Amino acid sequence: MRLKFKRLCLCLAALLTLSSTVLAKEVTVEGVGLDRESALRDARRVAVEEVVGTFVDSRTLVENSMLQLDSIYTKSQGFVGKVTVLSEGAVAAGYQVRATIDVNQNPDPSLLAQVQAVVTLNDPRIAVIVLKDGAPGVHEERIESAIMDKLIAKNFTHIVDPKIVAGLQDARMLESLYDGRPTASVGGSYGADFAVLGKCRTTTEQVSIPDFKGGYKATALNSGRSEMTVKIVRLDTGAILETFTVDSSGLEFGGNRAETESIKAMAEDSAAKVEEKFRRIGARSNSSVQITAAGDYGKITALAEDIRRIAGVQNVVIREQASGRAIIDVDTSQTASAIVQMLKSQSKLGIFVDSVSASSAKLMVS
Repeated sequence: MRLKFKRLCLCLAALLTLSSTVLAKEVTVEGVGLDRESALRDARRVAVEEVVGTFVDSRTLVENSMLQLDSIYTKSQGFVGKVTVLSEGAVAAGYQVRATIDVNQNPDPSLLAQVQAVVTLNDPRIAVIVLKDGAPGVHEERIESAIMDKLIAKNFTHIVDPKIVAGLQDARMLESLYDGRPTASVGGSYGADFAVLGKCRTTTEQVSIPDFKGGYKATALNSGRSEMTVKIVRLDTGAILETFTVDSSGLEFGGNRAETESIKAMAEDSAAKVEEKFRRIGARSNSSVQITAAGDYGKITALAEDIRRIAGVQNVVIREQASGRAIIDVDTSQTASAIVQMLKSQSKLGIFVDSVSASSAKLMVS
């Protein structure tokens, strides 16, 4: 499933490099749905698939609970241009539309840039947690909600509400993650792959202006200011992948309104930066190789350390280990077969290969 999704990512990346001189291609297709709108949406998808290839098989993606590309087709003219309906009407299956559709073979780069991180990282589950600076465990729910809304609008479809995940309410664990001190509980089930973990402080003050008598006089306006430092944490390892700071202000009548305006502005800036940071994380991500190893605890731990020393390996995580067998996930630019060859030549362990392919290997370690 991951390989299919990686191929999708590569195809989308290839689209980004197409020449801007490529013209739209007109195709005639049929779409079927429960009503006219869904039939048109189906026709758009069929047209895009016909022109730019089967890598946009949205059915496969939806079945795998990954990125749903239907929204991309309809939200931007980057893929679909003019739609001319030739015939339409009710059929036994619901509603059918036959149309000619212009499909741009050079999709809107800004749209694809928005979803690139989602694609590269397999539509990650992201928990947004904003804590009040100086008050451990106190959530700034207004800011959390505002950032979550903005991320959803940017095509991140798996946003996890921390209020419904008990593990993400552990104040001590969150403080440790924020400080870069992952605890033994890291790697547990938090219902999320990444945490966008921020600490925020908000202040308001009344605006004063010169009274031209050597002093100042208060006005009815208030200035709100919000500052937040955010760290993006990979929850299975506790590693801090990116960090950034946002600082926003708002001017309104009344302190609460001014503070709210500053929070809105900060949420907008934060969501944009989170998207940018996840693009960077995605750009650094490599293919995932899975190694199943049989051996005792000490040998498997030593094997994981040997894998970490191999050139091109970015991260190694022992996912499961029980009954003398472990599953090891490796983020790497190497293939599984290349890793096995290097292990056999470099490791002092006894390594016996049961099977190996480009993306997986089964080993016995002694």
